[in-house]
Amino acid sequence: MTGLRGFVAVAWRADRKLVVLTAVTVALSAAAPVGTVVALGRVVARVVGGGSAVPWALVAAGCLLLQWLAGTLQLASATALGERIDAVLQHDLMRAVSAPSGVRHLEDPATASLVEVGRDTLRADWARPGRLANTVGGLATGRFVLVASSVILGGFHWWLGAGLLVAGVWAAYEDKVASRTEAGHHYGATESARRMRYFDELGTTPPAAKEIRLFGLAEYVVARHGETWAETMQRVLRRPGRRPLLATAFLGVVVLGSVVLVVREAMAGRIQAGATATYVQTFLVALGGIQQSSWTGLQTELALATLERYDAALRAVAPASDARQPGTRPAEARPQYEIAFRDVSFAYPTADRQVLRSLDLTLPAGQSLAVVGANGAGKTSLVKLLCGLYEPTHGSILIDGTELAEFDIDDWRRRLAVVFQQPLRLPMSAYSNVRFGRADGSPDAAAERAGATSVVDALPNGWQTVLSSEFDGGVELSGGEWQRLGLARALYAVEQGASVLVLDEPAAHLDARSEADLYRRFLDLTAGLTTILISHRFSTVRQAHSIAVLDEGRVIEQGSHDELLALDGTYARMFRLQAARFEGGPA
Repeated sequence: MTGLRGFVAVAWRADRKLVVLTAVTVALSAAAPVGTVVALGRVVARVVGGGSAVPWALVAAGCLLLQWLAGTLQLASATALGERIDAVLQHDLMRAVSAPSGVRHLEDPATASLVEVGRDTLRADWARPGRLANTVGGLATGRFVLVASSVILGGFHWWLGAGLLVAGVWAAYEDKVASRTEAGHHYGATESARRMRYFDELGTTPPAAKEIRLFGLAEYVVARHGETWAETMQRVLRRPGRRPLLATAFLGVVVLGSVVLVVREAMAGRIQAGATATYVQTFLVALGGIQQSSWTGLQTELALATLERYDAALRAVAPASDARQPGTRPAEARPQYEIAFRDVSFAYPTADRQVLRSLDLTLPAGQSLAVVGANGAGKTSLVKLLCGLYEPTHGSILIDGTELAEFDIDDWRRRLAVVFQQPLRLPMSAYSNVRFGRADGSPDAAAERAGATSVVDALPNGWQTVLSSEFDGGVELSGGEWQRLGLARALYAVEQGASVLVLDEPAAHLDARSEADLYRRFLDLTAGLTTILISHRFSTVRQAHSIAVLDEGRVIEQGSHDELLALDGTYARMFRLQAARFEGGPA
């Protein structure tokens, strides 16, 4: 997609009928004022020279009515077309971003920033590509009026028409250059503009609100925003160059000089009254066309800049879609799977340090494995690899002896029930939050097993309560309540056929009583499932069949709780440290 040509292609794909209707109304809107000028000139000629002026007056009135009707219809059709264009582009972007089976491309800084630009600018009214349906119509109308006016004036003196055309085109070009500069400012093309946006978000959005107030930084943030704004404006609101001034002066000389010439010729009797009226009105219409082009120039450049960044986002995501050919082997619907990591190494995009290094780990089918270790040891990365969100940079992951890369990734994920450390929070009903993405059914049993029944019962509308205070009747949940619903979502997935349960810090947001309740339920929750548990809470991990201790991406110890205590290594020291904290003894 390139510039206006790409826009026309998208518009044609969005709605062909509206494209044709908009083009017709643009042509009528451009032709109507020129027809009005010619008809009014004939009216003046008939009034002065004698004869009936009524037919030409009716023509002039018809042109005025056509201009009004065509303009109204153009606005309606172009607005509708613009909405459809934005919807098509948004869907295309979502489809492209969702195409890669993993999330590596979304965590790459360069790709993420481009995708963010493409996504957010489609929501900004001043920069939506759909606005081109209106602004291009305004530009086309203004250019047509300028050319038609030059032709009419060429009938008086050819050089007069040529002068007006050159002056109008020059002025339009300088406006276009200025609009591109302003568009670059709005898109944060300069470092100061990006910094200003940062201070604005820092002072007006919830995440930083508490710290800003507690540390008394409100005035500092406001002051920095003002200073950065002034710095940014110096780049944009600077003195115009010589060329824009010369273009404006040349246009003024052409128009004023031409009007004086027409009036002198009329006073000398060398042109008739009707022609005089036509020529004078032509200058007014031509200036209106030039002004209309200027008004729509900035919006056009902003929308075109959005399309350029949109294309960049699609190009950045495309390599991720082609990087790995997905497997086609279905994951068999069996109750248990053996999972094995063989010599697995992994590093995140743009990171030099390997999170996992030659890791070997086996989880027998139907058993539970707890993974513990310090922050950054690679615990959560292990889960991401198992879910197919990333691919190992070296080694392989085997499911019952078959490499994970050979499986149909969507089919494999349906066999997984995962509770991440930060569960997905959907601003939808509690019912939808639990059964999201799975077959419709009753979530009551899953909620009971997860200990989330009390959370649902406390909601004003039960399962149908929207979990967001931004909606009428909606409520906000605590971190622990969200974690219970996340666990219920995973157990509902088990009811629908998942047989591998992954719990990533399931007690991270739970209080002591809720954690103890989860501790009591652990064996019931994991019965018959191949389970991976990641947690810093040793009261939970001690119940797993096997415990693996990770350090710098490698398994340094593995065994049952009792075996690792007898080993008196890293796990034993970590366990005693945590136990002493709860018992009040020396650490």
